Parts: sequence; structure tokens; C-alpha cells
Amino acid sequence: MLAKNFKKSLLAVNIGLVMSAGFTGAAYAADETKVQEDVEVIEVRGIRRSLEASLNTKRFANSVVDAVTAEDIGKFPDKNVAESLKRIPGITVQGQFGEADAVSIRGAGADFTKTTLNGQNVASTGWFVLEPAKRSFNYTLLPSELVGGLEVYKSSQADLIEGGIGGTVIVNTRTPLDLDQHTVYGSIEAQYSDDSGETDPQFSGLYSWKNEDENFGFLVSAVSQERNLQRQGNEAFWQWGAGPVGFEQDRKRTAFSTALEYQPNDQLNIVVNYIDMQMEADNTNYALWLTQADTTWGDQSETTWLGGNGTGDNPGVQVAGPLNIAFYQMRPREATMKSDFVDINLEYTGDTYKMKFVAGKTTSSGGTDFEMVMDDGLNPTLAGGTYDFTGGGQSWNLPADFDMSEYNPGTLVMGTGTNFNATPKTDEESFAQFDIEFMLDNDFITSVKTGVRWADHEATSRRFEFTQVDGFDNVYDVSNASTGTYDVGAGSYQIQRFDVDAMKKWAKASITGKTEDYGAYSHIEETNIGAYIMANYSGEKYRGNFGVRYVTTDAKSIYYKGADVNARTSEDADYNEFLPSVNFAYDISDDMIWRVNAARTMTRPQYNDMYFNPSLMGVSDDLPNNQRIIVGNPALKPFTANQFETGIEWYFNESSLLAATVFYKDVSNFIVIGRRDATAEEAAAFGVPELTGDEKDFGYQIEENSNGPGGEVLGLELQYQQDFGNGFGTLINYTYTDAKADYATYKNEEGVEVGVFDDWNVELTDSSDHAFNVSGYYENELFYARLSYNYRSEYMMREAGSYGNRLHEGFGSLDLSAVYHVTDNVDVKLDVVNILGESSEQFGNHQRPMPYSGFTDGFPLYEYEQATRYNLGLSVRF
Repeated sequence: MLAKNFKKSLLAVNIGLVMSAGFTGAAYAADETKVQEDVEVIEVRGIRRSLEASLNTKRFANSVVDAVTAEDIGKFPDKNVAESLKRIPGITVQGQFGEADAVSIRGAGADFTKTTLNGQNVASTGWFVLEPAKRSFNYTLLPSELVGGLEVYKSSQADLIEGGIGGTVIVNTRTPLDLDQHTVYGSIEAQYSDDSGETDPQFSGLYSWKNEDENFGFLVSAVSQERNLQRQGNEAFWQWGAGPVGFEQDRKRTAFSTALEYQPNDQLNIVVNYIDMQMEADNTNYALWLTQADTTWGDQSETTWLGGNGTGDNPGVQVAGPLNIAFYQMRPREATMKSDFVDINLEYTGDTYKMKFVAGKTTSSGGTDFEMVMDDGLNPTLAGGTYDFTGGGQSWNLPADFDMSEYNPGTLVMGTGTNFNATPKTDEESFAQFDIEFMLDNDFITSVKTGVRWADHEATSRRFEFTQVDGFDNVYDVSNASTGTYDVGAGSYQIQRFDVDAMKKWAKASITGKTEDYGAYSHIEETNIGAYIMANYSGEKYRGNFGVRYVTTDAKSIYYKGADVNARTSEDADYNEFLPSVNFAYDISDDMIWRVNAARTMTRPQYNDMYFNPSLMGVSDDLPNNQRIIVGNPALKPFTANQFETGIEWYFNESSLLAATVFYKDVSNFIVIGRRDATAEEAAAFGVPELTGDEKDFGYQIEENSNGPGGEVLGLELQYQQDFGNGFGTLINYTYTDAKADYATYKNEEGVEVGVFDDWNVELTDSSDHAFNVSGYYENELFYARLSYNYRSEYMMREAGSYGNRLHEGFGSLDLSAVYHVTDNVDVKLDVVNILGESSEQFGNHQRPMPYSGFTDGFPLYEYEQATRYNLGLSVRF
């Protein structure tokens, strides 16, 4: 049969290509096909061969799969896996601190991407203080040097772990028996960033050994990176104020992996993997807030308005007017992030079956270990100063007697109590999985695969407030403590800089202990079980699979009632889902494939939406009718999607492709916020304090997450790849995505209720209408170079807290990667990222009147300059 025979012959070529690509080789063929004969391999290194190997993975997969080989990753100017993935059609990335940390597939948003390591979950936490607890993997932690290869499943199949409505990313690590007996690799690199002006080192190395019998081996690899990161920009928290801000981070990242492999005979193979990834991220926020004088309680006679005329029920939002005071602020923080992963894999191959057992554990800890805030002790007035945001950005005309770069507040006042805290997070999972595949002598069903997976997952978010010595004086003298100036703002702004380490030392000396805020204690325990059966089939010119996965989830949210340490309690919930899938590929000709795929997929709700612990807002403030009890909901149903795609792939030579795919997803169960009046019994059950005064007359409202309507994603994916045969080649892809939600999905953004406005913003989070990548490369025996431009159009960002919901303008990055082969074993490499220095611009996007709010459509909320990074390295391979 054409499909089966062609698959086996090209698989041999694919294995040879990848294994000859250098120490980073890995085989990417379908599990059910195994090449028994020896294959003569001619060693050819380079980007063309790795691209050809990746293309073969796509060509012979039963599902819609794209791949990146490790040699390919090594040729990209990428320091983490997410930035390598953005070259794949349909994938966009997001990162607010200089590196991509989240991956979206086909407009579904980063929360709907499932990332696995060797097919299993990876525990993940974040370092950013405002980052909520999520299931999505933080790619900042995973350097591409540790990876053997990547597979991106855009269509689903029954044997994949559930969780990826957008798609599933499988990160594969290397094993020693796939490499030469004594494989040695080492690199040293220096990275210069034009934001910080610093040059930082990076080291990586790998050693792999196996015995003469080639049945036992071990592999160790490690990466160490340092980076002094800066981000300058403008931020507005309207109607209070705005200003030029700066962020600096001393980032130290290390990763270590090891693998032991034992193959006592042709039937049994045992692999033990261990990976440890860590990052320290000491960071400080700087700001000079320039507050506005034309607030609702101030003079507005000189104000220019956006979206209104300054009067009536819809005055609009102030975009130009007088200034009030200057307010200097610093926020020093110390953060960490650590993830480790260990598993044991046993594979046994019989005459007519193959069994695999995997068991392991992954843990992660992270969050902010130390946070303090230092506020201006002087707050000078800015009489005669003005601001002007009418040109699409933020600018200020300061009075002549105020020099931003020379302003010293004299004293900074340290926030104590709730403003002096630590917010650690943990995430962990124990898992076990058993799969068995039966090979059948059948003209249609070639094999049947079935399996079961168990996972016990636990996630916590906590908050501690530091206690301090009695009589602590929280005023810090900076009148003679300047250490120079610090660049801030999107533009040529500077403010005074002070010794952060001295401040932290002073603050830490006052600490006598810490107390936990039990009202902020959030804890999820979850048990997930999945079982599936899947049949692989093939015939004359066709192949594919079909099957069903059944998933059960038992969840428990643990909290402290009324923040009482003696009142620990929990809320329980459970649900189950059937997830059928079918994949079909038809060989129209020897070089053209037609694919059709359909499936039902799911993504579990994020932990921060499931945390039940009640928290209070609006109590004992100046407003009598805003008292709310905010609760999560462990009983949230998972997001589900019925999805379909069809496409044509034309492989017009062994390393070239022209393809088009149409895809559709109908997504249900988006999470919405509902409000209702709380009964006296409910308030008592939550353990909240009794209201007094005017607030008592109105009582509490309960604000709770619940499942609401869904949305749709319709898109077109185009891909062109060609090796021209003269050293030149190109890769071009484009994705159009039309992703919309029901207008009720985001009804409570800024407190809007359903039905008030018909033109509500229904754009799905993190979804761009247009995304494309254009890459050209040249390669000969001595030299390789690639120039790539990656672009995504505007997209919505939605975050809890003060940064809120806003529209990110379109963003593109032009990157260069070049390698010179000094000898067969020594390479010199140059990478340049974001050559054009494009910035990140974010605007308000509420499609309705928003009086006095910076979230009004078109208001310039945030703008951040993005660094150009230069990386020069030397690598040695034996």
C-alpha cells in the first residue's frame, strides 16, 4: 500500500537526517512504525536537513502535527522554547518582560495551550507578583538547549493528554542511546541588551555516554544564564495619574537534566529522566507619577476630552490638561521560580504488541518572596505643568522649576503591614500512565491502542505579611543617597536612582517574623483520571486514527472561613467528559495529501478561578453600596470545544511544502462573573463581618465565577517552505483567525451588565486576526544565515487587577541568526533579536462610553520600549 510503504521508507531517511544533524538529533516518526533494518547514514549537518526532518514529521503523521528539531532550535535566535515555536504557522507568543513566556495556538489563547514534557504535565508557577495561578506552562523557565525536539498537535487524538483546546505542545528530551558513544557539546555566549547596556554570560554543556554493547548509557546537560533586563515605558492609572516608569531585573536562570537508559534486550527499554529548572529574579519597579489636576473633584476648564465633551452623563476621558503633583515610587521585590520533573519510562515490545508504563512527579515553587514599597515623602506641586495624550502616546510639559532627572524627594516612606509581604505559590503533580498497543494483521485496522492515566494535582497561593520591631521608623532618608539617574519612560526620560540593596537590607533588619493572611489562602486539590481507546487504520492511499477519551475530575478548594485559622473548610466538585476524535489523511498523489480531522476537546478552568476562599471589597470605605463577597468556584465546568479542520498539503520535493488548512472551533463554558444579593444566612456561612452604618442598609453582594456562553474560532492557515537547491531557502506562513465570543462572555468588564450595549468588545483574549512569519536562509559548507520577521496583529489582553483589559497593538520582530563553521567541530554564532527595536503599545478598548476611565477606546494606557539583543557565542561539538 502506498501510504504504508512510503511512510516506512521516508521514516528511515528522517531518522538518518535527524541523527546526523549533530548531538541534538531526535527521531520523530509515528510510534507504530519501527524500522528494524540498519540504515546507512551520511552525516550532513545544517538547517536544511533539520527542516527536512521536521517536514517529514508533518507529512507522515496521522494528525495535524508540526515539529521543530533540536538542530532547528539551535539555528534560531531563541533563548527559550516559546520563541522557537513562534515560527510555526498558527502559533503566536506573548511576553511582557523581554522574552516570550506564553504560547497561543490558532487564536485560542495561551490558557488553552497544553504543554507537556515527554507527554506528561510539567508543574509551573510564575515569578511576577500579579501573575495568577494557572495551568499553562511558563516558558521563561525552559531554555531551548535542553530540548531534543518539539511537536505541536493542532488536531487532537485520543492518546494525547486532555487540556489543549488550542493544541498540544510536546517537549521531548534526549536519551543517551540515540547519541554517539562519547558525545560532548559545550558553548559559551555573551548577550548584550541595548536597554540595560549590560553584557551577560551564558554557558551550556552536554555529555552523553553509552557502553560498547550500546544497551546502557547516561546523559547530562546543563545551562546557566544571566541577564540584566530593563524595561522602560509609560503607564496610566486614570483618572488618578500617569508617568514614566522603569523596570529592572537581575535574572539568573539555571537548568540541569540527566537521563539514564538501559536496554537489556530488543524488547525492553528503560529510561529515567530528571530535569531541574530554576530562576532567581530580583526586580525593582521605578516610577515618577505625575497626577492630573482635572479630576472629577478638580478644575476641568482646561481639559481636552476623548469620547465625550466633558459634560453630561458622558463627559468622556481626559486626554490633555493640567498637572497636580509629582509622586516618586520604588517597589523592590525578590522572586524565585523553580520546577523539577522526574519520571521513569518502561517500554516492552512483543511480537504483536507494545506496552509502555510511565510514573513520575513534578513540583514547582515560585512567586514573590519579598516585596516592599517606597513612596514619595515630599509630593511637590506642578503648577503650570500639563500633560498631553492626544497623539496616541503620553507626554508631559513640566514647569520650569521642576527637573525630572534631578528631583530628589528627600525621604521615602516605606509601606508596612499589608504593603510589606511575601506571596509564594506552589504547584505539584504525581502521575502514572499505562498504555498498550496491539498490532493487527488486518486490511483496515492496523493497531488498537488503549490506556489509562492517573494524576493527583495540588496548587496553592498564599500571602504572608512581615512583622517588624516595635517602634520601627518607616521613613528612609535619601537626600544624599542618589546613585545617579535611571532611564524611564517611552522616550528620553530619567529620574534619580537610589541604592536598592541598602533599602532592602534596612527593611529586612526590621523583620521579626511573618503572619499569614488566611483570607488570602488558596488551595486546590484535584484528581484526574483519563482512559482511552484508539484505532489506527490504513488502506490504499489513506490512513488515520479514531478513538475516544473519557476523563473524570474531582476537585476540592480549601480555604479558611472568615480568615479564621481554626476554621479550615473546603468546597468539593466533580465532572466528567467524553472526548471523541477522528483523523483522516488521503494521498491524492505521491506528493499531495488531503486531511480531515474532527474532535471534541477540553481545557480545565484555571486555578485562580477555582479558588473558593471568600474575599471582601468595599467594606468600611466611602461608598455605602459596593460591599462585595468575592468567591471562586471549584464546580466550574471545563471549557469544551467541538472542532473541525480540513487541508491540502503538497510536498513538491523532499524539502518543500505548500499547504492550506481551514479550521473551526466552537468553544463552550467561558467563565463569567455573576452578582447577586447575599442573604443573611450566606453572609454568616462565609464568616464575613457584620456591616454597620449606611453599609448595613445595603448589605453584601456575592460576586461569583460561573460558566456562561462560549465563542467561535474560524481560521485559515497557509504554509510555504522551499529549498531552492543553491543554498538558499525560505519559510513563509500566514494565519487568519476570526475569534469571537458571545457578548455576554465579558459582560462584567468594568462592571457592565448584559444587554446594556450591543456593540460590546467580543474579541477573544490573546487572539490576533493576522499572524505571519517570513524567513529566508542561505547555507553552504562554511556559513549559515537566516533572517526572519514574525508579526501578529492587535490582540486583547485581559488581566485581573489594576492593569485591566486592554488592546495590544500589532507587534513584529525582525531577527537574525548566523553561524560560521570554523572547523567540523567548532562554530561561531551571532544572533540579533528585535533588530528594529519595535515597542509594545497598549490602548483602552471598551466599545462604550467610559467616563473618566483610561480603558475608554483609544486611550494610550501603556507603552514599553523593547530591547534589541545581540548574542555572540562559540560552541564545540565532538
